[in-house]
Amino acid sequence: MDKPEPLPWQDIKGPVYAGPPLAPLTTWKIGGPAQYLAIPRDLEDVCRLMHLAYNRGWPLYFLGRGSNLLIADSGLPGLTLHLARSLKGLGRRGDRLRAGAGVALPRLARTAAHLGFSGYEFLAGIPGTVGAAVRLNAGAHGRNLADVLTRVWVVTPQLQLLELPARELGLGYRTSLLLNFPHWLVVEAEFALESPAPPVEVEKRMEELLLLRRARLPANPRSCGSVFKNPPAGPPAGALIEAVGLKGRRLGDAQVSRKHANFILNQGRATAAQVQALVAQIQEEVWRRQGVALEREVVFLPDDLA
Repeated sequence: MDKPEPLPWQDIKGPVYAGPPLAPLTTWKIGGPAQYLAIPRDLEDVCRLMHLAYNRGWPLYFLGRGSNLLIADSGLPGLTLHLARSLKGLGRRGDRLRAGAGVALPRLARTAAHLGFSGYEFLAGIPGTVGAAVRLNAGAHGRNLADVLTRVWVVTPQLQLLELPARELGLGYRTSLLLNFPHWLVVEAEFALESPAPPVEVEKRMEELLLLRRARLPANPRSCGSVFKNPPAGPPAGALIEAVGLKGRRLGDAQVSRKHANFILNQGRATAAQVQALVAQIQEEVWRRQGVALEREVVFLPDDLA
């Protein structure tokens, strides 16, 4: 990504940029510029940047690896913190594994495998970070983060550092109580190491799940992941979308995948407006013909935090 020169923000160790494009920082490769984009170097930077944003009345957004979200064509006002390059500490503490919010989920899975523990293989193919994954209780292959998470630390808008046990987070299918507090930032999480296994066996299982994922999902990496949550009863979202004949439906360069209908692909220069219109068409058609209200899993920014 071509960036302008960093701004000299007092007391902020990491770089801050004015007006950089956000599309390259997302898996969809869609979205306008940030008014300001900061790459904090550590937790101290994070807290200072949060304080600055709230003190000036700026909207504040958190960006990890850019999956599971759609940024508007007009971009994001205020301050965006890019956390995929910071808060990346990861290490074992006794029978626990501690990970910063910016740790990639595949790295978490590989670390557990190298330490000789199973239970994390399902994370190997999810292109997100720990912070976002905790908030949404990310999962795959019948497992989710709640199976291994023990506690998290969050920073509130008042700059309080809260320690929250996992049992108090209301973790469910693609949900947690943290979604009710969108301005709380997950900065660290702790996971249980409870299932020892030979590393070679864990890595073999991890590779099997990755191959299974690649066989099921579209090869084009320019998507957000699953667009809709699977309904609590009945067929999954992809099957419902396929049943109403929307596989391959296209608006501009935004297209419903022909391989897995719960994926919308950027086939070139898709815009956020095109994706949003396609999402609305899918919801309307599935409701009209199947009587099922599909709920978005993908987050629209800034709309969903307005």
